[in-house]
Amino acid sequence: MNETMNTQIWKLHKSLGKTVQNLSKRLGKTSDLEEAEAILREIEEVNFRTTMAGRLLFRRTTEHLNKRIDDLVDANAKVDDEIKKLEKTKDIVKSISTFLGKVDFVLDKIKLLVG
Repeated sequence: MNETMNTQIWKLHKSLGKTVQNLSKRLGKTSDLEEAEAILREIEEVNFRTTMAGRLLFRRTTEHLNKRIDDLVDANAKVDDEIKKLEKTKDIVKSISTFLGKVDFVLDKIKLLVG
């Protein structure tokens, strides 16, 4: 393990935390039970990835993975915009699910690197 925090992973961790906040804001604006439950499930999913990124904060990454993390942070900003703009919860869930698949791929690659 590395003794200093990996700033690339920190950016991803922070970005995912912002998504949880945006989902929470969206949750606060709904009075529909099904929509609230769907948003809560997505909050749980994003929280899990936030926790995983936090557990990897002191891992080293490669230049290739750093580029992928930068791409994820950019993609996460787009997801955050969609959370605010999309009207159908189903579309938000689809957007987040696609994004989290990419997050999982990168987090798994980081876990496999020898520190």
